[in-house]
Amino acid sequence: MFLTGMRIGEVGGLMWKDVDFNEKCLRINRSLSCQYEYGKKMLRLLAPKTHNSYRKIPFFGEAEEMLLQQKAKTDSLKKTLGNRFRAIGEYADLVFVTTMGSPVLRYHAEKEIKKVVKEINEQEAFESVQEQREPHYFEDMYPHAIRHTFCSRCFEAGMQPKVVQSIMGHQHYSTTIDIYTHVSESKYQEEIEKFGRAVEPEEGGSIKGPEKGTDTGMIQTFG
Repeated sequence: MFLTGMRIGEVGGLMWKDVDFNEKCLRINRSLSCQYEYGKKMLRLLAPKTHNSYRKIPFFGEAEEMLLQQKAKTDSLKKTLGNRFRAIGEYADLVFVTTMGSPVLRYHAEKEIKKVVKEINEQEAFESVQEQREPHYFEDMYPHAIRHTFCSRCFEAGMQPKVVQSIMGHQHYSTTIDIYTHVSESKYQEEIEKFGRAVEPEEGGSIKGPEKGTDTGMIQTFG
């Protein structure tokens, strides 16, 4: 999820036929939904909500390596469990499954995230005692926060907004910009410092002006 920005339902509904190792990309064609009807848990593979949700996501970082490892893990699990492998029928081709072969739901993702957060905080508690300081604990988070993080990292890497919108599958451009872009404090400070560099006096005492060909007016030095 950190490398794709996929929604948790899209992760659960991803099938191996959607993974293109030749073109190095994933194709989002469905989402896994879990709802309770009359007290019974019902799973359904649904079409994406909007046309924009149908999309292609390139392999970023170690995504390809992770998917290859997942394929080997799933194949081994199917062989070990045999008839006990739970993802059957329309769910038989799912990329991500539990240790018993069941489809992966939001509950499973949240459980794994809590484990990671707990380990981080236990390590922080230990280190804070050693360093004789106040601990800084990691807050609880949910799967959708990972999607937010991916989007923000795309912007920090300098990707064009319309490209990010396409990868995220947002119907409206404003959603990408206004809701999902959380600029980190370090990036914020970096951008602020750009202004300082733009008006630093050059050798000889004059302030650096706009580049040739720009229509930004003239900066003059008074003194």
